[in-house]
Amino acid sequence: MSLSDKNVVFVGGLGSIGYEACKQMMQRDWGSLYVLDVLDKPEAIQKLQEINPETKVYYSKFDITNKESIKQALADVVSKVKYIDALVNGAGILADPNVELTMNINLIGLINTTFEALQYMDKNKHGRGGVIVNIASVLGLEPCPSAAVYCASKFGIVGFSRSLADPHYYEHTGIAVVTFCPGLTDTPLKNNIGSKYTFDYSKEIAEKLNSSKAQTTEICGTHVAQAVELEDNGAIYISNQETLTKVKPSVYWEPTY
Repeated sequence: MSLSDKNVVFVGGLGSIGYEACKQMMQRDWGSLYVLDVLDKPEAIQKLQEINPETKVYYSKFDITNKESIKQALADVVSKVKYIDALVNGAGILADPNVELTMNINLIGLINTTFEALQYMDKNKHGRGGVIVNIASVLGLEPCPSAAVYCASKFGIVGFSRSLADPHYYEHTGIAVVTFCPGLTDTPLKNNIGSKYTFDYSKEIAEKLNSSKAQTTEICGTHVAQAVELEDNGAIYISNQETLTKVKPSVYWEPTY
C-alpha cells in the first residue's frame, strides 16, 4: 500500500518513544506527519524534516487536558492536509500522587482526542478510514501494585481500544483501532521514581521493578511504526525486550442472548 498521500497525526510525538516512532515514520514516505505535543522543540521538528524532505512535517503545541485545544489542533490538521489517515495517541505520564492529572492525560485526553478525530476519519462522514493506535502499556494488561493509578489509566486505554475495535464499528467507519503495549522501556518515566509511587509502602516493589531490564526507546519506536502500518483492527501488540508480539486477551465473560 502506498503511503505517499497518507497523513499521520502523532500525539506526544516529541516524547522519548514517540519521537523514535516519528523518526521511523519519516523513513516510510508518508504524505505528512503532524506532531502534537505540549513540548516545544523546534530543533527536533527540524531533524525530523531532514530525515525525509518529501514527507512534510507539521507541529502544533497541544494541551491534551483541554478539549478546545484538541478540537483546534485537529481542525488545523484537516485545514492543512484535508485527511487524517492515522492517529497515534502517545501522550502519557507516571505520577500516581496526582490522580486527576494522570487520568486526564493518560485516559480522558486520549478518549477526547479519539472522538474528535473520528469525525474526520470516518469513511461515511468526512474521511477515508484509517487506523488509530492507542499506546497503553503492559501495565494495562497486568496489575502493578507500585503504580496503581498509572495502571488503572492504562487498563482504561485497553478497554476503550478493544471496545472501539468491534467489527461492527469497523464495518461502518473503516477505522482500525489497535492497542500498543510497551513493556519496560528506558524512558524518562523512570526518572525521579521515588516521587511517583502510589504509597509509601510501594518503595520496595517499585525499586525492584525499576531495576528490571528495559528495552531501548529506538526499538519500541520502531514497533509503534510497524503497528501503524499493519492497520490490524482489534490487534493488541506487546513491545517487550526488543520483540513485537501480537497477543490474544483472555475472555472471562460474554453476554448471553
